[in-house]
Amino acid sequence: MTNMKSRAAHWVLSILILGLPGRVLAFCHELEVVQGRVIRVAASNAAPVLVEWLGHATFQITSSKGTRILTDPHGAFDLPRPTLPQHIVTTSHQHGPHSSVHMAPGTPVILQGLTPAGENWQKISTTIRDVSVYVVPAFHDKSQGMQRGKNAIFVFRVDDICIAHLGDLGHLLTAQQLNMMGKIDILLVPIAGGYYTVTASEAREVTKQVKPKIAIPMHFWWEQAVQEYIQGTPRVKMLNSPALKISKPELPQPTDVVVMPWQQR
Repeated sequence: MTNMKSRAAHWVLSILILGLPGRVLAFCHELEVVQGRVIRVAASNAAPVLVEWLGHATFQITSSKGTRILTDPHGAFDLPRPTLPQHIVTTSHQHGPHSSVHMAPGTPVILQGLTPAGENWQKISTTIRDVSVYVVPAFHDKSQGMQRGKNAIFVFRVDDICIAHLGDLGHLLTAQQLNMMGKIDILLVPIAGGYYTVTASEAREVTKQVKPKIAIPMHFWWEQAVQEYIQGTPRVKMLNSPALKISKPELPQPTDVVVMPWQQR
């Protein structure tokens, strides 16, 4: 029965991938196929991107042109909140700590990863200002959403840097999902203990699957989780502030784990 469910889930994901706009597979892939021709995508922008962690799964990502993206807004009053107007807000699923869009100042474009009742993924593949963004279907658990529902992975291309926010990912990634994500430079990966997301050791496996240039753990509030996640990792950078400013040419070879100081609640 489990194998049948797994095959059914893979079939659904394949249909969704095939049904998305063709350009979705071009944002974060080194090669683009346009009308039968293969065109190599070259990095053209050396401007820096600012990635700031506001606690839980909430990041403010700012492009060199000032476009601000707020991911999975937590809505908590005892965690940092954005003070500047936002242009894009994304939610991986409909749980309050991931979908409190009211905490975003300004009049941003709201991109909900799931339909209102959470029964399906939104088909998002778009460009807003200077940011391209698309959704990769995933699940909140290891049983194809039967326990905790669906989850949307958001992939952003900002100043030629590809950033993937895994939301509340609850499982290892499939070949279809990895193919759809493309070549990821910065991976925002949850390590919340195995119930709400993958465990720290599973998050380490997901990081190995994706092979990003930089992996940033999120969705944790205890030091032991980070220690378990970085176990055996040769290159780890512990930052003094929850912010990373980096440009495409400055990206390291895979993979640096960058640990931002966790926001105490």
